[in-house]
Amino acid sequence: MTSVWYSRRLWLVLGIANLSAGVLIAMRPSQSADVQTVVQWCRDWLIRGVSPYPGVDFRTNYPPYALALLSPLAIIPRPLLTVTWAITSAALAAAVGWLALKSTPFSSRGGQAVLIPVGMFLAWESVRVGLGLGQFTLVALASGLAALAYRGTIGRGVLLGIAMIKPQVGVAFVLWAILEGSLTAVLIAALPALLGTLAFAARLGESPLRVAATYGEIVRHEIAAPGFRQGALELRPLVHGLIGQPAIADTVHLGLVAGALILLVLAHRRMSAANRALFLLPLTCLWTLMSVYHPAYDLVLLWPVLVAWSKWQVQVRRPGAIVVAAAAAVQLALIVDIPGLWWKLNGRVMFTDHDGLIATAAQHFDRLLVLALFAAVITVSIRWQPPAVAAFTPRSLSEEGLIPQLPC
Repeated sequence: MTSVWYSRRLWLVLGIANLSAGVLIAMRPSQSADVQTVVQWCRDWLIRGVSPYPGVDFRTNYPPYALALLSPLAIIPRPLLTVTWAITSAALAAAVGWLALKSTPFSSRGGQAVLIPVGMFLAWESVRVGLGLGQFTLVALASGLAALAYRGTIGRGVLLGIAMIKPQVGVAFVLWAILEGSLTAVLIAALPALLGTLAFAARLGESPLRVAATYGEIVRHEIAAPGFRQGALELRPLVHGLIGQPAIADTVHLGLVAGALILLVLAHRRMSAANRALFLLPLTCLWTLMSVYHPAYDLVLLWPVLVAWSKWQVQVRRPGAIVVAAAAAVQLALIVDIPGLWWKLNGRVMFTDHDGLIATAAQHFDRLLVLALFAAVITVSIRWQPPAVAAFTPRSLSEEGLIPQLPC
């Protein structure tokens, strides 16, 4: 299993094949609907001066500054837009795969084998679906990972600001920055949002406060309204399925989200420096996946989790067959999309409350997977002690200024 797990040639072939399939799907006339829709919002704002926020029945849930930052896409001719964004997204996917490998320290015990192949990420079903839909999740994810790798405070802040064009993705990196004490970078990250909102409001001739209030109402409608948006990953639909009374279910869900955040913060305080460098980002990614709306293609946020788990696995003297099998099972699930495959075989018919435990578990597989990973990673991050011998290569990420230097 180890030889297959670290086979760069195998994963390169699978990754390129999956990435190519995503690009080809995106180039179909009926595909890449998301990028075409977002660009239409940008054209309405930039060229026509029309607000894409017409009240409760909104046309967009993107922040105003996100549309301002993405507005250069509006000048790309329509025939070139799809192919341009498909190729750009493929490059971003490769960048995300590489950046996640560089965002966590690696062990000298085990050599370069610990650097799992980027092709493993490129082979994921969520990557192919995101490319086919013309999504922007990879923009936010690549910016967030680049913010971790960037040394300068200003550059890190700007990258965090770009990551927040998809707030449900960018919040994982902002939370990481706050816990790591990069508060100046977080404040700088607010500048792109502020300037973008000012530009957005100026083009419409409206007050920035009114624009912010309108977007805030959209967010409230998505999160707090009785007909809240249900994604594939957050715990809220599962809680509502278990608790019949919506008000109580919402309270329980809020308690779970707040409790998980408190647990994350407490775990961060108890972690060693090595464990923080390895596990903090995976935990913030898992927390946001559990907490707020996420469609299935946001499973790409699990890539830092799998990278950290694999690197930890190599540093453990005897990881055991269960640990190796668990990582392999997660990779397999992310390649074939177990719940999506189940739904496809059943004609995408949603299960009812009376379909039994197995059917319900299959329907909520992604949510249960994220919850199980959060429990496993937070347990390991607290209880695992790194080897007494220095675990990093002579020229490690800590020497590059990316993580705290560890004593030998």
